[in-house]
Amino acid sequence: MIKILFLSLFIFHGLSSQCLAASVEKPNRLQHESSPYLLQHAHNPVDWYPWGEEAFAKAREENKPIFISIGYSTCHWCHVMAHESFENKDIAALLNKHFISVKVDREERPDIDRIYLTASEIIAGYGGWPTTIVSTTELKPFFAGTYIPPFNKQGQPGLHELLNKIVTLWRDDRSSVNQVANEVTALIKQQLSSDSSKGTVNTKSPALSYQHFKKAYDEEFGGFGNAPKFPRTAVFDFLLTYGQQKKQPLALQMVEQSLDRMIRGGIYDQVGGGLHRYSVDAEWQVPHFEKMLYDQGLITNTLIDVSKQLNQKKYHAPLRQTLNFVLEKMQNKQGGFFSAYDADSTRPDNPNEHGEGAYYVWSQKELKKLLSKKQQTLLFSYYNIQPEGNVASDPQNEFTNLNILHAEQSLEDTAASLGIKYETAQRLLDQGLTRLQQQRQQRPLPHLDDKIITSWNALMIRSLARAASLLNDERYLAAAKKAARFIHRHLYDPVSQTLYRSTRNGIKSGKAYLDDYAYLINALTHLYQTSADKQWLLWANNLMQKQIALFYDQNGHGFFDNTSKDKNILFRSKEIYDGSLPSANAVSVENLWQLSRLSKRPDWKALASNTINAFHQQLNELVENYPQMYRSYLLIHQ
Repeated sequence: MIKILFLSLFIFHGLSSQCLAASVEKPNRLQHESSPYLLQHAHNPVDWYPWGEEAFAKAREENKPIFISIGYSTCHWCHVMAHESFENKDIAALLNKHFISVKVDREERPDIDRIYLTASEIIAGYGGWPTTIVSTTELKPFFAGTYIPPFNKQGQPGLHELLNKIVTLWRDDRSSVNQVANEVTALIKQQLSSDSSKGTVNTKSPALSYQHFKKAYDEEFGGFGNAPKFPRTAVFDFLLTYGQQKKQPLALQMVEQSLDRMIRGGIYDQVGGGLHRYSVDAEWQVPHFEKMLYDQGLITNTLIDVSKQLNQKKYHAPLRQTLNFVLEKMQNKQGGFFSAYDADSTRPDNPNEHGEGAYYVWSQKELKKLLSKKQQTLLFSYYNIQPEGNVASDPQNEFTNLNILHAEQSLEDTAASLGIKYETAQRLLDQGLTRLQQQRQQRPLPHLDDKIITSWNALMIRSLARAASLLNDERYLAAAKKAARFIHRHLYDPVSQTLYRSTRNGIKSGKAYLDDYAYLINALTHLYQTSADKQWLLWANNLMQKQIALFYDQNGHGFFDNTSKDKNILFRSKEIYDGSLPSANAVSVENLWQLSRLSKRPDWKALASNTINAFHQQLNELVENYPQMYRSYLLIHQ
């Protein structure tokens, strides 16, 4: 680690600032790809390669380091870096002369993303997108970061100068480069592998995890820790299961209070429904405005669980609103669900400008024109609408004179403060939001990433099937079946029983990964339990057999995240960390347990136990990282 730090300091030392000179060139190799993210870079002056042997053979032949840029099409800072750096002729010339440059869509290749995101966390101390990597010709990373400005900016080193430093290092000190690359690769492998020694999970580990989240809980605003705050539903799932099994009402209370604040907050789209990516502040007020399909699938599933445990209907409205948003804005005619809406869009008052959240924010002047006097009184009080805008902390001045709809108190308290009945307040709120929805539909929509990803679709199928039962609404069950049939028709080969990762415009991106199998099996199990149609259970069983054959580690147990087909992957990782998405290994444990009961397969319950125990060292040491696996542990040991 000392050597890694030394090299990083050497690269980042002594930078200067220059000016940008962006241009659009003739198409590069990415023009032939189907990924919306790669196509966004098809006219960069950078000589991009898609991930593949052509690029890596070229790097070996010319003895050049590999510049790897990983992102996705609705990523705000990916757009910024693309415009600032990858459209800049000077930076492009430097990359084209001294590097082999590779673009990766993290959503199409989660296996590549997982390895190099871990590299960024090791080298830079943080991770995110865009992920910026420089590797040896063997694809071993020795430099990593996220967004990097093109030139020196407010003390932050720029990409142009960094690349020049790396060129010098590559030429003059290759032994240091190789040593760092080998050290980093060893650390990545250590983090993304299971412990090969035999052992079991300490029965006290779930309780220790619960105590960790209890201490990290934000009693004032809900959620865990400080800003930024993510709707990490794996934590909610664990707490709900733990609280129910261990008779700990505080566990449910933490989830309920967090959901209450989130649904009143700016992270929840008050007008159209659905959850934004995360909150940049601790109060859930200012979101990063992307809308990802998987967040909608995960949060609706949590709303269903909490509604059942509370045995009340207060979450039915946001549940319906979010599901309706997905069905109306994110489902194609054949039943598949699109991936995401961008955070950025054209500003309503200036069609020549784009801005983050432009589709969702409001000026007080515009609201006065749209709402009646009574509606203004209610909505301005409830959402704290101000003439200068209601965003207290706005370092980038993105929301000057603009308001993000969020409620700092309940509607009941707002009605009481205005001296009106709650029913009147609810009617005025509904009328006002309907008017805003009508007006917002006149605005240009944010960019839609229209590729259809198997695992993310599965999360929506699960929620729709479960919501149909909870809300007694056949429309949701019909949508779940339609989406499942879409996957079977367009992303599955029943002859070879091969599942595929994603599709766009009829083109499949490649074979599926562990999360695609795990999430889809889970969704089909719930679809069977709601519909009592055995075709879904049969397909789930077939997929589980295929998953075991493709991904299960017969020696060390647990499931690999990918197959061994891509020889350019450094190694096959086995991951149980819960980030934005729950661990596929943890979901697989739940699936094995459920299918062992539904299909009378006791051998699969044994496989579930073996999978948990394969990660006993991590589970016994880092109790804050793996809530979904603790939940699965509780399920099979209840």
